[in-house]
Amino acid sequence: MFKQFLNEVNGSQVYLITSLAIFMIFFVIVTVLLFMMKKDQIKYMSELPLTEDRL
Repeated sequence: MFKQFLNEVNGSQVYLITSLAIFMIFFVIVTVLLFMMKKDQIKYMSELPLTEDRL
């Protein structure tokens, strides 16, 4: 079914590759930012729903 759809639609490969590239770039950026976070910030964010202190 998908093979038939891809053969009938012209230029669909461009959209497929572009969407995959956008996803991969986003995933890599989020992963890099996660590893660059300071441990104090991660601890603060993990305790946010549990603390009653408000800024």
